[in-house]
Amino acid sequence: MTTLDRRKFLQSMAAAGVVLAGRHPAFAASGAHTMPPAEATAGFRPDIELDLNAVAREMDVLPGGPTRVWRYTGRVVRGGPQTLSFLDGSRHMPIIRVRRGQKVRINFTNQLPEESIVHWHGLHIVQRMDGHPMYAIAPEQRYVYEFIIDNRAGTYWFHPHPHERTGIQVYHGLTGLFIIGDEEDDAARLPKDELDLPIVIQDRTFDARNQLVYIGRSMMERMMGFSGERVLVNGSPNYNRGVTRTAYRLSLFNGSNSRTTLPSACAWRIPCTYTTCSFASSGATARLRPAASSKT
Repeated sequence: MTTLDRRKFLQSMAAAGVVLAGRHPAFAASGAHTMPPAEATAGFRPDIELDLNAVAREMDVLPGGPTRVWRYTGRVVRGGPQTLSFLDGSRHMPIIRVRRGQKVRINFTNQLPEESIVHWHGLHIVQRMDGHPMYAIAPEQRYVYEFIIDNRAGTYWFHPHPHERTGIQVYHGLTGLFIIGDEEDDAARLPKDELDLPIVIQDRTFDARNQLVYIGRSMMERMMGFSGERVLVNGSPNYNRGVTRTAYRLSLFNGSNSRTTLPSACAWRIPCTYTTCSFASSGATARLRPAASSKT
């Protein structure tokens, strides 16, 4: 039986790491990638086609001056106008609405100053369409996603997924919701259209010049995430929605940096008659619950 002491074991593992990094540059911190961007397939006939762009912009979030953000923009190439919209009160967080069984093509263009790629969080799709970091594209490159919606009705989301840059890109504004409908959802006859309100709750920290501050203090914050000093609802520090005396459908999404949920005083400050989505951390949930729940 061959024995291997601790020092030799660590040395061998370090050497293996060097070899792996050399053979698979897609995972190296340098950002080198070997996977070519996906292109449109001639035989794929989409029901829905969108152009989606990741861009750098300035927005007025707080009084006193604009904030530099990264955001998604886009347009509908094929499909109804309701396919792409923006969150109520938001000018930078898109909502893509599709139905189960539809064929979808999304032409993603990276207009950021660094690599990026889009991950469709919670969707049942093939690996090459899922936005793995190995497929991250350089500035001004395009990646064409083609997939069939195979999930039940639910509130899902999409976000960037480049190696070691996911958190900071999301923090600076690259977040979108992906809402799927189906016959089961239709049969429930729940509030819809202007009575269906997705709500994204985030915490962010700004400096004295109204610029976003990401990870500035300790190693623990780098490892576990951190809580921002301000709570934003749909990207606004003072979100306000006028309502009528009727039932609303709220889909609540915790888009905060840390995996821990927001304090209850923040999380449930929004009065609602009918809610259909649990307050979950950075995930995707079905849009239907066994029974209605009431929060005040």
